[in-house]
Amino acid sequence: MTLIRSKRISFILYVAIVLLVMLIGFNVFFTIRIHNQLAGIVSQPGKWPPGSYIYDPVIGFDFAAYISEPIGDGSFYVKSHRFGYRIGENEDADAWAPGGVLSLGCSFTYGDEVESEQTFTQVLADSLSVPAYNYGVSSFSYVHALLKARNLEEQGVLDSLKPAYVVLGCWYGLPNRTISPNPPIASKNMPFVAAHLVKDESGLHIHPPSRTEHAFELINIYRTTGPGLSFRKFMKIFMIAPQYLNLILSGKQGKGRAGKPDPASMISDFEIYDYYFTGIEEIFSPYRARIIVLYMPNSPNEKPGPELLEAVSRHPGIIFVNGQDALTHYGVPASEFQAKHPQPAAHSAYARAMLKALGQEK
Repeated sequence: MTLIRSKRISFILYVAIVLLVMLIGFNVFFTIRIHNQLAGIVSQPGKWPPGSYIYDPVIGFDFAAYISEPIGDGSFYVKSHRFGYRIGENEDADAWAPGGVLSLGCSFTYGDEVESEQTFTQVLADSLSVPAYNYGVSSFSYVHALLKARNLEEQGVLDSLKPAYVVLGCWYGLPNRTISPNPPIASKNMPFVAAHLVKDESGLHIHPPSRTEHAFELINIYRTTGPGLSFRKFMKIFMIAPQYLNLILSGKQGKGRAGKPDPASMISDFEIYDYYFTGIEEIFSPYRARIIVLYMPNSPNEKPGPELLEAVSRHPGIIFVNGQDALTHYGVPASEFQAKHPQPAAHSAYARAMLKALGQEK
């Protein structure tokens, strides 16, 4: 009996050692893979200046303050204020004044492919003779914009800026992005995740993002020390490889085909817009800011959907501006917005249409 028990214990120990060795080998394999990925990222400069995107525990990611460099191809300049909004190359990153135009949205609002002074945020602010606070962030969704506004409120930034106008940049691709945990982020090689809108028996609520601070930390280490593999880097990656692998798998699952969703959990575009507009009104009502919803089309035949229009009608305090009408009215050619980010002429038309909606067209 003692011999049998001894053999059983030896067998269990043997299996445990084999499994441990396999796990260590598996972890070493992925450590090397992750190292190669990180080394490639820092060896090949990306579109955005290094450090532009930072970890945010509430949103998942955000744009950093005090960034000041040309975009990768040199086509426009990237600069951010200490409060986090976009400013022009020659603007002071520490100076500010209250009572301006604050915009929220994605790259369409940020002004990807155009200079800061060409964005509708800046053109509108200049026309009104007030400051501009462009909080558009590439890859943002409506949920991210709402959470960004809440962050600014909690940090006391809104109490400093006291915006007189708030512009919500909208386009047809953002509802789907709002309910996805895997947004199209600027750093394509890194499996980042973000907060997203979900629905259950209690209604709509925001699902927090997975914790990815270690991924951002690794990138910063490689940017600081270069692409070479050191013992410190190896051990750092080795310890978090399982978490990193989970991010990769969750990203692939999010982009792959999923089973049929539960009808009770499906979120309509109307619900997304109504949730967004309600949250924005609650945040900015203390400042008595005038809220504008700007719809920006991506093709000449695109129109705002009925669910967006219905949501706007439920919020009579919001001013709706149809960017398609603005483009047509001001004679903007399709080459300025079709299948691309809005170009200068499109931004100008949007700003002029908003001025008209505010009753201040010049």
